Amino acid sequence: MKRLLAPGPAGTRESGGHPVSSATPAGVADAEQETGRRGTALLFRETSAGPVDHARRITDGGWECVVAHDVERARWLASVRNFGLIVLAGETLRWSRDALNTIRPLTVSPVLALSPDLDEAQAPLLRLGADMVVDSACRAELFRSAVQALVRRAVANEPVLRYLEAQGLRIDLWGRRTTLDGADVSLTPTEFDILRLLMAQAQIAVKHHEIIKAVWSWKYTDERNALRLQINRLRSKLADASGRPRFIRSVRGVGYVFDKPVAEFADDRDTAKSSPVRESVNLLLEGRLRSLTKSLIECRSRQQACAVLVETVVAEGMCDGAAVFARRPGLDILDLVAQAGMPATWQLAVAGGLPLADQFLATDTFKTREIHHYVDISKLARRYRPTVRLLRAARLPAQLSIPLIDEHGAWGQLGFARRSDSPFTTPQCMVLEAAGAVLGALFADQERRAAVS
Repeated sequence: MKRLLAPGPAGTRESGGHPVSSATPAGVADAEQETGRRGTALLFRETSAGPVDHARRITDGGWECVVAHDVERARWLASVRNFGLIVLAGETLRWSRDALNTIRPLTVSPVLALSPDLDEAQAPLLRLGADMVVDSACRAELFRSAVQALVRRAVANEPVLRYLEAQGLRIDLWGRRTTLDGADVSLTPTEFDILRLLMAQAQIAVKHHEIIKAVWSWKYTDERNALRLQINRLRSKLADASGRPRFIRSVRGVGYVFDKPVAEFADDRDTAKSSPVRESVNLLLEGRLRSLTKSLIECRSRQQACAVLVETVVAEGMCDGAAVFARRPGLDILDLVAQAGMPATWQLAVAGGLPLADQFLATDTFKTREIHHYVDISKLARRYRPTVRLLRAARLPAQLSIPLIDEHGAWGQLGFARRSDSPFTTPQCMVLEAAGAVLGALFADQERRAAVS
């Protein structure tokens, strides 16, 4: 099996996805840099080399750092990621102006502009949208202080969960709106809170007293009867066309369970994006999907296609880690076929394969043939304990897990992972899911003939 080289979750990545600096050796990065990371920063600089290593300053300050040198790369990254900090390192005022005009409409992230001529650049760059402008040759202490001042009052880059969705049922956590097959469903505040609680712990039996405490805070003297009444009303409103209840099932002696897989979707936090910019971003995503699809079709084998897909999406900044598993012929085990961006500890843990009977997200996706999307998988430790443990160590809680299916059935699983400060948005999920569908359908006959022989 081909061993793919990719950066771990810490350190700096150049625009091609290759590591350029790391505060610790690769083998111990996860163990020694687990704590103190502040988020992900984008460094957009005019040239690849300069008198000051700004990337090193950023990583020394506790940030992950992604570096871009060309405007298209920077524009793409600002469109698909919510960065906690953006640093523009220009050598000329003209370049800095163009960079700000490109980046500022795409994001509400704080922007620190670095310029060698502070007197000339400060006023125009502030007018164009920079949040702070400092001398590019300033001392490291001043640079760190400027970064701290910028992010101190910025909106925290945390998982921005807004929507929960399952088989036509969708709830908007912010707007407290529920739709079923596209039609609005009128729920009382209590019914909405119960549904939200059950969907947030999908396919896990939630005990009666846990629901009662979360929804009513033990307000009623006969809590079980009140809960039963609310559940019955909720089931009635979510029933199918024939009136048959769906989604919520009672577990005798325990409580209730939402028995369908639930996908989580992050809201696009950058509300500053206008409609023309959103349309432009969608065109960027469409263009990347066409390019990726073309690359997959040109591959000569499934192995090559898997490697191309994971390496491309990580190098392009669409995710921080990606992996493909395939079922071992004749056995209930998923083997790692290709990965990019995953740390050495994760690779070692899955090297022997994942048993289909275990509580892994990858094996559940394979068995159910359902797409799983989580803004933060950490809260599902009861269901995916081994997966959560590995991803918590890798600091990659945002997950998109896709079954790989051909005309004969499921043959593997494709997973994408992101750090907590930049969960996947709905358009990004659509692009990655489409890429997974293409990969799943490729080389079906070739691989099955090889398995038989």
